[in-house]
Amino acid sequence: MFQRFFDEGLAQCSYLVACERTREAAVVDPRRDIDVYVEAAARHGLKLTYAIETHTHADFVSGARELAALGAEVVAGPGADLQFEYREARDRERLNVGDVTFDVLHTPGHTFEHICAVVREPGSPVRVLTGDTLFVGAVGRPDLVGVEQTRRLADALYTSLFDTLLALADDVEVHPGHGAGSLCGSGIGHDPHSTIGQERRFNPLLQLRTRDAFVAAVIDDVPETPPYFARMKRINRQGPALRNLSHAVPAARALTARDAAALLDDGALLIDMRSPAAFAAGHPAGAINLGFGPRIGYWAGWLVPAGSKLVLLAGSPEQSDEAVRQLMRVGLDEVCGQLDGGFEAWTRAGAPAASLELIPARELRDRLRRGVRQSIVDVRTGREWQSGHIDDAINIPLGDLPDRAAELRGGPQVVTVCESGYRSSLAASLLLRAGVDVVNLSDGTAGYRLLEAARPASS
Repeated sequence: MFQRFFDEGLAQCSYLVACERTREAAVVDPRRDIDVYVEAAARHGLKLTYAIETHTHADFVSGARELAALGAEVVAGPGADLQFEYREARDRERLNVGDVTFDVLHTPGHTFEHICAVVREPGSPVRVLTGDTLFVGAVGRPDLVGVEQTRRLADALYTSLFDTLLALADDVEVHPGHGAGSLCGSGIGHDPHSTIGQERRFNPLLQLRTRDAFVAAVIDDVPETPPYFARMKRINRQGPALRNLSHAVPAARALTARDAAALLDDGALLIDMRSPAAFAAGHPAGAINLGFGPRIGYWAGWLVPAGSKLVLLAGSPEQSDEAVRQLMRVGLDEVCGQLDGGFEAWTRAGAPAASLELIPARELRDRLRRGVRQSIVDVRTGREWQSGHIDDAINIPLGDLPDRAAELRGGPQVVTVCESGYRSSLAASLLLRAGVDVVNLSDGTAGYRLLEAARPASS
């Protein structure tokens, strides 16, 4: 019995592996909302015996301590130094889960304590759970422990990959800890799993056979680092606070407009999860626009200060409940509730509201032709920016914007730009909250490119 759980927003994979005969089970790299594993175990009549951590995670809050409260034994790698009860596994140690065996491989590189596990169960292919050491088409980044340790970890990563994992047979299935979109590695492929042989032949980093070439390449190609990563590592090492005995994700409490406004007056932050168009037409003053979808937790982790009290404005209670789950995964637990009745209730109560101007690509082009003084701020990543951008725009990646908002205050009107309008609406809401004169490009660089492509060559 082998089941993969995938969090699309954080591109994070966890695994439930169970013995058909004894009904014992292990969860590898559990996320904090452990109800998904508890429900799967109840459905199949399983006992959760182990919670195995391939490493101390930086991008999400682990559910290992929650599973321990249910009787599972937490297992982590050499030197993990967790501040709650756990078992430190040795290199080449074997864990038995009924008839299923987990052979632990110490694979430092992404972190010092990192382990992989070779899983064998009767009647199934051999699998290796690689955590953040080896991905589909990519390898783990070695820089999250600290700049002074990056080269040492990159060197260890080379050994872990070439001497340990590539020593496995070509038909061993590779099941990584992340998929495409994760910031724990660069260029991760979209396939959910691979094989050792496939990675040996086609993984670009594994074609660099010399240690020096590999180390240089992996250090040169690290993605951006969200500021909340360091906080996640501290939380996971210390042990996240246990939530509740049922281990269910709590529903968002309904708040009247008056109660929500009082919370905002007391320093709470309102997250408006409606579309950029709805947000632009009108929203509670001071709100940020983090549109509903799988990336709520991802961007909130980047941009919402730790410990913030949060109020949600969503299209439905179900959307609010999903947001609570995603926010909890990145350690944002102080959700006070959701605005009952939505923005209409807010306006009926006479609570302070604001709006945001939206302009299409055609309007921006006309302004540029007329010489209108403005500052175009492209909030995409540096790599996206380098692949092409609007003339005279400046690049401030969205994750950097809160620290640089003051640079834009008091200057020309800012036009926020991303690829399609989602990130730029969030950026505009952050700048509006910071007192910047701002408008948002509704159709982004994608719309601007289409406009320029349709322009006659002589114009």
